[in-house]
Amino acid sequence: MRRACFCFSLVLIVASALQAKKRDKDPTAGFPRVLLHARFVYVTSFTGGQFKISTYPEDRAAIDTVQEAIQKWGRYTLVYKPEEADLIINVRAGRELEASAGLRTASAPPPTGTGVNTSTGGMWGASIGPADDYIEILTPIPTERLDLSRATIVWNRTRHNGLGQGAPLIQEFRKEADAAAAHDADSNKKP
Repeated sequence: MRRACFCFSLVLIVASALQAKKRDKDPTAGFPRVLLHARFVYVTSFTGGQFKISTYPEDRAAIDTVQEAIQKWGRYTLVYKPEEADLIINVRAGRELEASAGLRTASAPPPTGTGVNTSTGGMWGASIGPADDYIEILTPIPTERLDLSRATIVWNRTRHNGLGQGAPLIQEFRKEADAAAAHDADSNKKP
């Protein structure tokens, strides 16, 4: 029994060493290859899409910056419907505290009689979040109706001013993706 445990332990140690050596040869081993095979990308934010009125102005600016960086890169094609996307890029401009308030007024004819039935209601909300910009890239799960809460996060990063001028977070993603693509191309050339 001791001999079997010793042999099993030895096999585990050797396997771990070989795996570590393989990781040293391929610095891109942790980069999800599904990101290299995607073609269509939809960019949105946690507070809503680019043209949704409830989207914070900072997030709308971040969406614009990311879209410009993606177009400049040329690897992916932007789409404007999430159902058409292979990848969804979700952004959040850094802000520690956010609050929103509004007033909603609705008018409808009353069920009986003449005149107009008017109702008014208040809307408010607040949340606390990180001060740094955040980006996540998701692969949607094919369903009848797109549900981002069921999508899989395959890459994410956070950085101070990461979605500002030049989109440093997208540049970091681009650097990793290009390195992984080059590594895979080199690996396919070798016999």
